Amino acid sequence: MEMAPLEARHLLLACYTVHLIQGNTINRTRIKHNTLRGYLSAAVSLHSNRTLPDPRDPTLLKEDLITPLLQAVKSYESVKNRKEMIYDSMLAHMLKAARLQHSHSLESSILDWILLGRFISGGGLSFFDASGHRIYNLTTAHSTVVDGVKICWRFQKNKDNGQVIPYKRDHARPAVCPVLAAFRIALRASVLKVPANVPLAVYASSSSPTGYALLRASQVVKFIRFSAQATFNLSADDKSLLNWTCHSLRVTAANILHRANMSDSYIQTRLRWKSNTFLMYLRNSFYSADQHTTAMQLSNINLPSLPTTDGKRYRDPEPHELVCTKQSAPTRVD
Repeated sequence: MEMAPLEARHLLLACYTVHLIQGNTINRTRIKHNTLRGYLSAAVSLHSNRTLPDPRDPTLLKEDLITPLLQAVKSYESVKNRKEMIYDSMLAHMLKAARLQHSHSLESSILDWILLGRFISGGGLSFFDASGHRIYNLTTAHSTVVDGVKICWRFQKNKDNGQVIPYKRDHARPAVCPVLAAFRIALRASVLKVPANVPLAVYASSSSPTGYALLRASQVVKFIRFSAQATFNLSADDKSLLNWTCHSLRVTAANILHRANMSDSYIQTRLRWKSNTFLMYLRNSFYSADQHTTAMQLSNINLPSLPTTDGKRYRDPEPHELVCTKQSAPTRVD
């Protein structure tokens, strides 16, 4: 890389920054802003040791790709009482855990509400087939027929009571489809004979005289934090686990639409906001890092040709590379 132009070395360091933000560190854990800067300083020392200019120096660059990434991480950490979203990797862990349980179990019930909550917050449910006909008296046979659900919020903090928003079935990804999750929630309540005046958030409980019990917030939080702990290899007393609460569903819903490049007005309407205060939730630096990478279209084809001083595309490995790779064959420079 020492023969590469400054912009190419800066681009490589930007890719490395994104890689670190995504949690690809020695311990496979996410790191904070100051630690991230330490990693970058160590990487820059490989340049300074060769008397090369600092590839981070904005005065030498046409476009600084690294500073915005560092600022995003710092800003993310500065938010007080920040709540984490439910990451895709956490959801995968939840899906696996729920498969081992009965369809009306506590875990299965929580998962369905999380799948639904990733898109909305709860309300009255009405189901429809592909032709728009309403489906009454749900049974398991309707699982192949249901194509959409309308959710009515009878009472809301924003005073827009009675608002109805429709949702369409995700045929491509049934495992995370919110319509099917809503269907299972309603069917579970029907099978367990839950009265109409009782919330739908229930699960089968042999210790209850009614045969069912209401979901408690503490149970949902415990389930979410268990997945976060397992997914990110956190210790049970890691303080970062406190950032996952029931409010994480609201954060997740906003970030999902933001990641899909939906407009602010669309997010505001679908998530029932009266103002743009939902923007406070769009602060997840890890998926933002992915979007930043995509926006820059970083790939091998963007890197310039890096021949060695003798004009070859190969060089002999340095001593530290031989120790790490335990090989003596020439290494290609890409």
